[in-house]
Amino acid sequence: MIGLQPSTRRAARRLRLATLGATLLLVLVTAAAATLLFTDRVGAAGGAIEIDRFGLPPVPAALVQLASGALLAVALLQLARMLGEVEAGRPFATARPLRGFARFLFLSVLASILLPPFIQLALAAAAGSGRAVFALAGADVLMLFVTGLLFLVARLLDEAQRIADDASQIV
Repeated sequence: MIGLQPSTRRAARRLRLATLGATLLLVLVTAAAATLLFTDRVGAAGGAIEIDRFGLPPVPAALVQLASGALLAVALLQLARMLGEVEAGRPFATARPLRGFARFLFLSVLASILLPPFIQLALAAAAGSGRAVFALAGADVLMLFVTGLLFLVARLLDEAQRIADDASQIV
């Protein structure tokens, strides 16, 4: 096993705790945003709160918020799991949680991109008229690119673990 410096383990612990705190905050903010959308009270605070409705009515917009927020929370929990492996001194064992982080991050971005136009299409079909808007921002493209890179890094970590296992059997 590779011995990590104590400072690296401490940094992984701090980052893991920060990630868990950020996950809790994300869940609370997402729940609050969905509640405001469900009750259609977004503008009730005098315009101080602005929540993206994705061009949808309040309830479908809240469902999109909940779906993408839940996927992002699961992604962050996978990241915390990966940092826990580093904290425990197993840096190469991070491939599976990193792959999970990348998968759920990808699904979160995909949900925020594709759910609004699909819901708009369904509402338009139910009403007999209407339109759907598909919007792809530069930040969305960047996030899709980053998740692809994370999948590559996870494959490299798998290979590093295989080499480390082979080397430990030789000795």
